[in-house]
Amino acid sequence: MWQLKVYGEGETVYREDILPDGHHEIIFHFTGNIAKRTTEQATWVNEPDAFFAGQTLHSYSLELENNALLYGIRFHPHTLNLLFGFPAHLATNNLLPIYDIPAANILKDCITPTFEETCSNLEKELMQLCKGVDLSANKFQYINYAVHEIIKHKGDVSISHLLKGTGVSQRHFDTLFNQSVGINPKPFCNIIKLNHFINYKNTYPQKRLIECCYESNFFDQSHLIKLFKSVTRQSPKEYFRNYNHINDYFSAL
Repeated sequence: MWQLKVYGEGETVYREDILPDGHHEIIFHFTGNIAKRTTEQATWVNEPDAFFAGQTLHSYSLELENNALLYGIRFHPHTLNLLFGFPAHLATNNLLPIYDIPAANILKDCITPTFEETCSNLEKELMQLCKGVDLSANKFQYINYAVHEIIKHKGDVSISHLLKGTGVSQRHFDTLFNQSVGINPKPFCNIIKLNHFINYKNTYPQKRLIECCYESNFFDQSHLIKLFKSVTRQSPKEYFRNYNHINDYFSAL
């Protein structure tokens, strides 16, 4: 769980381009509806006061007003649909209000002005939901294995390796992965790999981009740039030229 506060001196808003990080979240705006983001159609929309933030394939711009206070629950990439009973792809590139999901309605009552109390309240409700989860199903075992392999290898893993480990057909595997994670395996691998590169470069700021590229297991620099532009719509140099407070925190998790 996380808390984000915006403090500004003379600035009315904080804006940052948010990169996909491969995880689902539930986000609560304690201070009301004072945040907006761009959609895939490049239009600005207001965020609901409490919503599921699903997978995204491309970066989006987030704008938070000064004094905004947010709470968030960050989920493993494949656990959202286990707890709340809806296919994860319904939240992909979408802001799904928690009021639309009956199992999540009670979470809104957990929010208080105090982060510690809020976390305690949320943990109790989430633990109750966990009691009803069946982890023995084959489909969970397949996706659990695949997600852990992808994260363990920092996105640098072949789909054939995952299929061999699960023993199912690619069509069936893609269907299960999309239902559980919200996107297909290959773009998920790319997102994990990109975040690993960003975290690696932030960890070793003295190293050149080309060094970090090869040491993060990219085939070459052109491969890195192509992936970077397809997800962020900017080059690595342009990205690291700016401060990315929110991205830098979550890319390290």
